[in-house]
Amino acid sequence: MIRKGIYNRLFLLAGVLTCSLGMAGAQSSQVFIPSDFVSGAWLLYRDKFVTPEGRVVDTRANDISHSEGQGYGMLIAVAADDRHSFDRIWAWTKANLYLSTDGLAAWRWDPAATPHVTDTNNATDGDLLIGWALSQAAQKWGGGGYGDAAKHIADAIARKVVVDTSYGKVLLPGAHGFSPADQPDGPVVNLSYWVFPAIRDLGVASSSFPAAELIKTGLSLTRTARFGPAHLPSDWVSLNGKVPQPAAGYPAQFGHDAIRVPLYVAWYSRDYPDILATFADVWRQSADNTMAVIELATATPIAGMPDPGYAAVADLVSCSLGHETTASRATAFETTDYYPSTLHLLSLIALAERYPRCLPDLQ
Repeated sequence: MIRKGIYNRLFLLAGVLTCSLGMAGAQSSQVFIPSDFVSGAWLLYRDKFVTPEGRVVDTRANDISHSEGQGYGMLIAVAADDRHSFDRIWAWTKANLYLSTDGLAAWRWDPAATPHVTDTNNATDGDLLIGWALSQAAQKWGGGGYGDAAKHIADAIARKVVVDTSYGKVLLPGAHGFSPADQPDGPVVNLSYWVFPAIRDLGVASSSFPAAELIKTGLSLTRTARFGPAHLPSDWVSLNGKVPQPAAGYPAQFGHDAIRVPLYVAWYSRDYPDILATFADVWRQSADNTMAVIELATATPIAGMPDPGYAAVADLVSCSLGHETTASRATAFETTDYYPSTLHLLSLIALAERYPRCLPDLQ
């Protein structure tokens, strides 16, 4: 473990210095910029989780791949200005996950199954992430058909998974399985699928994508879908009644899905301290400021989330609230498992874009 940690830190530092020196050239006074944290961490992440063909591997689940992971990989590659890797990931995604004519990606690809895609249903967060990454690529690099592809995906999301409810327009987690016809307490939603900055940008990419309405509903639900003594959202939420409730078919817990809710809100804007303060308060009150899966009825921690990737989310939220001057845990990036490592890198991107004052100046 010690050797691995030293290797990771040396690799990260080498990547940071290579990227920053390449940008600064002979200007020795400009050696380091916030985005270099992302570029250096991406080298570690890409080395461990992205195959030469462009498949992003989920090391938690028998090395499967899914649309969410492909979208994350594309998004991070854009942020790291790595067009070659972006194109590889996008090419694999197009060839292997876009199997139907509805414009949405199949959510799961299993190397051990034949055929590899055994369920063609989509995962809406994966579609949002892929579309957002393409829109970012169009802005950064131009060409490549990125903008047209982003619009095509945004149009498909609007057509297939955006529905009207008494709460406003919402995103179903998938085209199938979450409506009132599919679930007794449907519609069922997952608030971590509201990738707010992605929704904002896809509203620019496509005039048919109802970004403003989705953001309004999503922010409203993040305020009202709070349960139990801790006032935290559940991973899955029923919108069947007059007020949101934890969905009946899922554990009533704040878990590995819902931890992305404050990440996406803090990434989107610093203007929602009323939403983010609850998360920060819960984390500050926990033992050693560690994260946990929380059973909502009694606010009882039921499983630890000790990986530094989850702590990076807490750093991001604290910075957005002005509680932190340096995101020390977020900047100490090491690859662990796929999912927390991904959240760690996303937190670094959000910090570099929105809260660079929390990143140390290493000039």
